[in-house]
Amino acid sequence: MIYNLELEKQLLAALIKEPDLFSEIASFIDHDDFYSEESNLHKTIFTIIKQSIQSGEEIDEIIIAQRISSIGLSFEDNLNPSDYIKSLALRKVPKGNLIKTAKELKKVSVRRGIYKAAQDMAKQMKSISPETPYHEIIEKADNVYNSRINLYEIGDDSPVNIYDEMEEIIEDRGNNPIKEFGMMGPHKKINEMYGSILRPGNITVVVARSGVGKTQFCMHYATQVSSRYDVPVLHFDNGEMSKEELVMRQCASISGVPSHLLESGEWRQAGEDVVNKVRATWDKVKNLKFYYYNVGGMDVDSMVNTLKRFYYAKVGRGNPMILSFDYIKTSNESSGNKNEWQIVGEMVDKFKKCVQKDILHDGLPIISMITSVQSNRYGITNNRNAQNVVDDESIVSLSDRIIQFCSHMFILRNKTADEIEVEGGGFGTHKFINIKSRHLGKDIAGALEPVQIGDSLRKNLVNLEFKNFNITERGDLRDVARSLDGGADIDASDPDSLPNFDNV
Repeated sequence: MIYNLELEKQLLAALIKEPDLFSEIASFIDHDDFYSEESNLHKTIFTIIKQSIQSGEEIDEIIIAQRISSIGLSFEDNLNPSDYIKSLALRKVPKGNLIKTAKELKKVSVRRGIYKAAQDMAKQMKSISPETPYHEIIEKADNVYNSRINLYEIGDDSPVNIYDEMEEIIEDRGNNPIKEFGMMGPHKKINEMYGSILRPGNITVVVARSGVGKTQFCMHYATQVSSRYDVPVLHFDNGEMSKEELVMRQCASISGVPSHLLESGEWRQAGEDVVNKVRATWDKVKNLKFYYYNVGGMDVDSMVNTLKRFYYAKVGRGNPMILSFDYIKTSNESSGNKNEWQIVGEMVDKFKKCVQKDILHDGLPIISMITSVQSNRYGITNNRNAQNVVDDESIVSLSDRIIQFCSHMFILRNKTADEIEVEGGGFGTHKFINIKSRHLGKDIAGALEPVQIGDSLRKNLVNLEFKNFNITERGDLRDVARSLDGGADIDASDPDSLPNFDNV
């Protein structure tokens, strides 16, 4: 059934009796939710009630009937307006049933809207030219369907007094503690200091120079989280890496076999141990869900439509997923009069809107996003001493919007030669430095308090070891400080003596 006139009458009757409750349904019920195939009667009654309430006027059946008469609407069986409105006012409506009735009517409206969208889509498909490219056909269908999705998310967008529900929320959380906010990653120190950097609705950005390993980090992190929580990953590649190259990297990371043996095909001649490691990978990945899509040259609207189509078709409404995007940059298409920073800012805006407001479950975000961006020339570390390296937001290329709208932002950089010499090789090859956090983990002191290194105070960071497309954690800056200060449990000259930082 795509309409229910009885439900419409019940809702209108409830509004006539209790107009002060209109605010509770105003965020998701409008005149278009009333059926109007033969008459605009119920649409008009609702609109009059709504306008009267919004203008602060009192509502009664006489005023409503007079306004309807002035419009000149016709009624079934030649019923006059006064009698029809009076019949609504005399209906027995259970007190406090307004929201339930409104939500039931919304479900009917949803079915009607989707039914009409299907009809519109069928008409478009019939009239479409046989020469139309495949991607344009899909986009036309997407535009019809996606234009209606947001209309049917029942939520409460009206302002609320947060203190009204404070006691209930805090007491409920105390009775049902949460150990993890979002999905925790594979690295203990990052989890403890910054919490989950893959929370639903959040965007985490990794900033690095080309060739440093930002793609490797994002893919490694998303893959590990996907495996731990059985959550699918959709990986958008902005024309940087082929599917085959990505497959080689992932296999090298999981198997531990050097990538050059895989890329050359020489792994079969490299000995029984190597062959066994490679073939053991097939069992490890058979249940993993990592989807690759090349978005090189696509505009941001097409990317967002692809994301929506993938989510509803492959993941399913209400199920979590991870979006990995390598990386934020302008496409090769003409950008008109827009500057590069404007285009990038628009990309961030639209992706943020999609993961925070467009794709929801029970009114809450369901997609976590991790992406990367190039640093500018200030982010160069090659041939520099540590004191000349810039480790702040000034190295972020193109747009301040990236900094404004992301939830977490990290700098990933190679260690300088003097840093490796001073610290020792046991503390890894890279530094992972936080420059923005919307939320932190349980080790707040580790995230915020500066660390004494020699004569200077420095912001804490996490050390990472990059090897054969695999990444391990090698402690934070506090561990480095303890080692330099003669810490008994830390010996940077002997990597095997370091604690197992990745033991999460």
